[in-house]
Amino acid sequence: MKIVINKCYGGFGLSNEAYDKLIEWGVPVQAYIKQQRDPETKLYLDEPLNDGEVIFDRRLDEPESINHAMTRLTNAPYWDCWTRQNRTHPLVIRVVETLGEEASSGSASLEIVTIPDGIEYEIKEYDGIEWVAESHRTWS
Repeated sequence: MKIVINKCYGGFGLSNEAYDKLIEWGVPVQAYIKQQRDPETKLYLDEPLNDGEVIFDRRLDEPESINHAMTRLTNAPYWDCWTRQNRTHPLVIRVVETLGEEASSGSASLEIVTIPDGIEYEIKEYDGIEWVAESHRTWS
């Protein structure tokens, strides 16, 4: 099994070119929908934050975006949780294999690690540097 991990300080992240390639390959894109708040309590309502599968969002650079400040700081037009949770997805593997170093964001150095199939694993990290560890039982 192949898994994409980050091998430098900083953290996992794909480049804009990698996201463009994923879009080209048909990964669905849906606009970020700001979750509604109760006008009196200011608490978020129970309605879904986003309907459907939200992969990443090309609209984060718009002023009304909740993440506009982060976008300005990082110069990244994409908001992404999906790739961090799908490190073994064939298209994530393919984009790293295809683009090589150009698949990594400015604070990442992505590599593919191969482990035996059927192993229960966890991605561990320290200051953004990641490694794959076999899952074991722990108690505290």
